[in-house]
Amino acid sequence: MRAEAIVVGAGIVGALAAYELRKRGLSLLLLDAGKEGAATPASAGMLAPYPEGLTGEVLEAALFGLRYYPGLLQELRGLGLEVEAGFAGTQVVALSQGEAEAWHAQEALPYPVRGGRGARTFPGGYVHPGALRQALLRALEAMETPLLHAEVEEVREGEVRGRWRGAPPGEPFAARARHLLLAVGAWGGRFGLGVRPLKGEALLLEGTPPPMPLFAGDGYLLPREGGVYVGPRGGRAGPRGWTSMGSGGLRTTPTSAFPGWREPGSGGSFGAIGRWGSFSWGRCRRASMRRWGTGGTGSSWPLGRRQGFWNSWG
Repeated sequence: MRAEAIVVGAGIVGALAAYELRKRGLSLLLLDAGKEGAATPASAGMLAPYPEGLTGEVLEAALFGLRYYPGLLQELRGLGLEVEAGFAGTQVVALSQGEAEAWHAQEALPYPVRGGRGARTFPGGYVHPGALRQALLRALEAMETPLLHAEVEEVREGEVRGRWRGAPPGEPFAARARHLLLAVGAWGGRFGLGVRPLKGEALLLEGTPPPMPLFAGDGYLLPREGGVYVGPRGGRAGPRGWTSMGSGGLRTTPTSAFPGWREPGSGGSFGAIGRWGSFSWGRCRRASMRRWGTGGTGSSWPLGRRQGFWNSWG
């Protein structure tokens, strides 16, 4: 197989990269192994560059993403593809006088937060990662670039080799292209990229959502599918899948900060309706994306929370 570009990995990063390349007229192969524990299904999708403490070129890429996403979603809407999103901002709630002074948190609390001393709103928002990925894959299929189910095992300059995961499974394949993009997240280490896996877990709750993504203490909340998506800040290494330790941490985090949260069945105003565990990639010197080819200039693309950002370079 031959194409002008091959994108390995069809999470939100790979699907978005493939869509933009295809729009620019490049022939393209999009490959994905369908690994359990991929980051996109469990990603919060927050666009929160300032609460996340981003600086330098990472902050520049995140701010570019804030400008980029509304236009992208309007474009997809024109194709009949709706994606849940909001761009009203992101808020930090201070839980101590020191935090209030550090964040200049002088606004009224937008949502019940136990011990809240004030809030501050920053530019930002959120995008539903799973819905965005599905919309991009449908748009790519309409552009005659369907997702190919294959696991890449070897990457060389201008070539990838691996095995098909569809029917018949296990059959070897090879594909060549001038440009190769690796959007493989936590699995980047197998290709020599300086990344390490971080584990993330989240809950989707029934209840009244905050008006926008909200950070307080060690946790965050944001609107999702008419309910509340809740997760702890930061990540750690650990076993794949959902764990009782992760569940306990998630319950402790919102319970300590958000009065509306109660254990399911305890008579509180929230109940768990979904939960996920996934691996995402940890920070490295550059990122989990590389392009092999000649000529051209580097470019950056917008991503949301925990998808980080990536650059392509020659």
